[in-house]
Amino acid sequence: MDSALELARAGHRTAETIAASQDVIEARSDLIRTALRSPLEADYHELALMVPEKVEAFSKAGSAIVGQWWAIHADALTQAQHLGAMAFRGRPPTAAEWNAMTARTIAHGVRALERSVALGAGAVKPVHARATANARRLKRMKKR
Repeated sequence: MDSALELARAGHRTAETIAASQDVIEARSDLIRTALRSPLEADYHELALMVPEKVEAFSKAGSAIVGQWWAIHADALTQAQHLGAMAFRGRPPTAAEWNAMTARTIAHGVRALERSVALGAGAVKPVHARATANARRLKRMKKR
């Protein structure tokens, strides 16, 4: 249930990010047009923010992805080791071993799902934070 709620929140953040990005692109396009028409009136501070903030947000998103990706793969490797050890015993598993393997497999599947959702949510979060903050800030600047 927690994963489903987190997935819904990530979807909502994604939609907000798309809307905020559209507003930011529109506002910054106006700033770029102004800079091209009249360089002395350009907002160089705002123009200078455009690349570094994207690098920062997407670096944080990439770190979130890599962290979850490593956790997913480490867990899959541990699961494969358990299955391999069972297969190389040279005999059929006992009922207790079969039950333990089934419980581990179910837990592994749940963890994989949770980490996959966390991967997506973690990737969206820093981009969402930057895009929505920019949209709010640029909207306030436009009202001045």
